[in-house]
Amino acid sequence: MGMLLLNERERWVFWLPVALGTGIALYFALPLEPPLWVGAVGAAGFALVAWSGRRLLPLWIAAVYLSLVFTGFFTATLRTVLVAAPRLDHATWVIPLQGRLLAVQPAADGERLLLDRLTDPKGGMGEHPPRLIRVHLAHGGQDLHPGQILSFEASLMPPPPPVLPGGYDFARVAWFEGLGAVGYITTPPAIIGEARPRGWGERLTQTVRRWRGALSARINQAMAARGLPEGTGATAAALITGERGAVPPAVLQAYRDAGLAHILVIAGMHMSMVAGLVYGAVRGLLAAVPPLALRFPIKKWTAAAALMVTFGYLVLSGAPVPTQRAFIMNGFVLLAVLLDREALSLRTITWAATAVLLLQPEALTGASFQLSFAAVTMLISGYEILAPRLARLRGRGGWAGVLLLEGAGILLTTLLAAAGTAFYALYHFNRFSAYALLGNLLAVPVVGFWVMPAALLAMLLLPLGLDGPAWGLMGHGLQVVDRIAMVVAGLPGAVLSVPPPPLAALVLFTLGGLWLLLWRRSWRVLGLVPMAAALVLTALSVPPDLLVDDGGRVVAARLPGPRLAFNRVAGGRMLQDSWRQQMGLSGGRATALGADDPVRCDDFGCVVRLKGQRVALPERREALADDCRLASLIIAPYAVHCPPGTAALVLDGPLLRRTGAHRLWFTDQGPRMEWVAQGEGRRPWTPFAFIAPGITP
Repeated sequence: MGMLLLNERERWVFWLPVALGTGIALYFALPLEPPLWVGAVGAAGFALVAWSGRRLLPLWIAAVYLSLVFTGFFTATLRTVLVAAPRLDHATWVIPLQGRLLAVQPAADGERLLLDRLTDPKGGMGEHPPRLIRVHLAHGGQDLHPGQILSFEASLMPPPPPVLPGGYDFARVAWFEGLGAVGYITTPPAIIGEARPRGWGERLTQTVRRWRGALSARINQAMAARGLPEGTGATAAALITGERGAVPPAVLQAYRDAGLAHILVIAGMHMSMVAGLVYGAVRGLLAAVPPLALRFPIKKWTAAAALMVTFGYLVLSGAPVPTQRAFIMNGFVLLAVLLDREALSLRTITWAATAVLLLQPEALTGASFQLSFAAVTMLISGYEILAPRLARLRGRGGWAGVLLLEGAGILLTTLLAAAGTAFYALYHFNRFSAYALLGNLLAVPVVGFWVMPAALLAMLLLPLGLDGPAWGLMGHGLQVVDRIAMVVAGLPGAVLSVPPPPLAALVLFTLGGLWLLLWRRSWRVLGLVPMAAALVLTALSVPPDLLVDDGGRVVAARLPGPRLAFNRVAGGRMLQDSWRQQMGLSGGRATALGADDPVRCDDFGCVVRLKGQRVALPERREALADDCRLASLIIAPYAVHCPPGTAALVLDGPLLRRTGAHRLWFTDQGPRMEWVAQGEGRRPWTPFAFIAPGITP
């Protein structure tokens, strides 16, 4: 093993972000918040061991790796402390508020407003009100822009926990964004003035946000003036400013089902296209002037120009994680040109991942980070293997051979990216696009040769006020992409919906994939073993039989079909859709529990029979006497007290509000349960009402 590691020493650096990520993952997996000194002491201690045992290669490698693991652990702990901000500890009624508008985020059903400098005249938010809130505004946001002081009435709540154990943790995301409450505005906001920025940082941020809003409005206006649908303008704005909230849900779903959702996320493809277009155009212009081309390093000038433009694109997009990663990677490539070094390699992705993990360690847990880095690592490693073979094919067959090779390159790139991201898409979105290869083969050339060049031309013409036709040209290109997405998404079997793999499978697949891709010699194939184990775990994973929300109001049973049936059809549409997605079921209208044979419902409630278990869902307290005597499980939104000696297990409202949503499996040994508080632990972002981890409901 030591000799094998020594033979691969030039690739040791590629494991730097892996070690940091391991420490970050361990931090987020803890049930309790660790002291800040744990990571620092561990990193320093193992660094000292590495220095002392530097003559013993196995000891030195192990100590260095563990020191980096603790460095990642410390970075995540420190980040949690640095972003700490007050948050709401209870839901409020409608209360009057006043605050400064930071951002207006378009949404399909209105706008989301981000506000700070809050004034709470009646003290409805408590003694420690949040510094930052996000509220939904259904109507009347057309005249709003960042910097305004608004007066309004709103209903607020703390950032909600996952709707199921292991689900998307918005409360944790909100903690790292400094978001202390969410809610909705109940009255049209009144503009009562303009807030003065404090310092150059706030002034710059406010200017960029206003610019993004104005640019989105300009794009929509220009496309509407040319008869293009409103949704096309929203899609175009998503490609330029990163604001995807206003993209029509039907279009967004078609992009997802066709495997084209990455087109709407400003990431490597867009950044590379912009950098390539700028690089080609600027170098062509400079080369057309012989005195410049012969006397000066125009290649480096061109790289510097492309670097500045891509930085502007980063700022304009709001700098989400995929765009940060894309900018860092493209920045390394362009810097390599400036320094006469090799451009694109695994070293580039290594330093990009390291930078993101050190600056935003919480990004590791998100789908965006995992998908983007998995795709790029797979692409670079794949082309590293295939590059010599592809090089031998270049220059053969004339122009027809060139076109064939370019088409094969698009096909190969799509195959590699799809292979690298498929498991992560299954884990986070519970769906696999069967025709992603076809969709990308048709759509990516349109984006690369039509949509993005038109967008770049529009941005160049914007200061002159001549950008309208270019936006129109971009819009017509996007309509072609929309049509491709709709057609591909409409093909039979376009989407495979599956239950999410367990977390252990994700860990095994990731470690195995890294082992396979980061090493060069034949022992890399050992990575296939944990990857195969991950697939086996996924195949053996059994979806739960019953789902319960965090108040006992909504219950869903998995019935033959398979399908989910709910006890409450009205209301809770977002919750129901989320549960269907996490259960690997396609959409469709909700079905009441009373419509299925294993269920009996009346005015007093419902009784569900699953795998020999009798589950009671009493709507009225009068049903409790029989339910306590006959049922094996009672789920109710109010407090339930069964007489001593009854065998019923009770999940009532007070307990569910303290433990969160539940998943239940019925086995021969009785029900097996998982609940949100169990996985969340006692961390800074967990709801105040949650009980300590480890308690058995």
